[in-house]
Amino acid sequence: MLSIFRQYTYDDSYVEVFVSGKVLRQYQIALTFATDYDQNDSPTNGLFRPTWDLTKVTLESITAFKQAHQDVDVKVFLSIGNRGPIYPFKPVDTKTWASNATESLTRIIREFKIDGIDVLYEQIDASPGDFISCVGQLLRNLKERGVVTLTSISPSSILDKEYYSVLYKEVSVHVDWVDYQFQNEVAKVANPTMLLQRYTELLSIYPKKKLFAGYSAENEDWSTLSPIVFFLAGIDILQKKKAPGISIHYHNYYTQPSPNEE
Repeated sequence: MLSIFRQYTYDDSYVEVFVSGKVLRQYQIALTFATDYDQNDSPTNGLFRPTWDLTKVTLESITAFKQAHQDVDVKVFLSIGNRGPIYPFKPVDTKTWASNATESLTRIIREFKIDGIDVLYEQIDASPGDFISCVGQLLRNLKERGVVTLTSISPSSILDKEYYSVLYKEVSVHVDWVDYQFQNEVAKVANPTMLLQRYTELLSIYPKKKLFAGYSAENEDWSTLSPIVFFLAGIDILQKKKAPGISIHYHNYYTQPSPNEE
């Protein structure tokens, strides 16, 4: 039985996924993304807004999905960050970013009755110290004030050592899950054994009880990690390493409307 499955999505495609308490303990929907950039692509220093499809993902649609799947613990996450180089983490004023982010994200979280927040920046245009200070304070604020009950961070290979692993050490008590994005490995993951070995190495940094194996089903990511390699390795990661769950990016983000087109 797969314990937890997370789907990253910007629309309501989760309604098409087979969700059953016979195979899942928890199903997580991670909405991509909330961004602190305006319609002119300028950073707004923590003033976040949702960029997912607001015509399809509504409070009503989320509520209806949860009611239709009461045999599974459905949790909805708001994911802040980016895929690729656009909309990187780039605070204008590090002294006010966390307070701005806390206030703006609290409004979105309460509007959609979201359960958790996920931090998934693939590009960071700031020092490790500024990222850790700003994002760490945001996670503390949202958790300690009861705005969310769950938090996760989603590291990538290049950013893990200086940014995410240090962030985790600073605020580990406030981080429930670590969703490592294997599709962003620097070198090609050629076979399942390599992926299993990489997961094992990560256990020296993150506790096994929190560490997801993350994957992207985007065609653009297959050159680094093919579907067959991930799913074969995923079986071993779940069975041999007793990982709590896996995550998948399903949709083609390259066809997703940019925030300034909405």
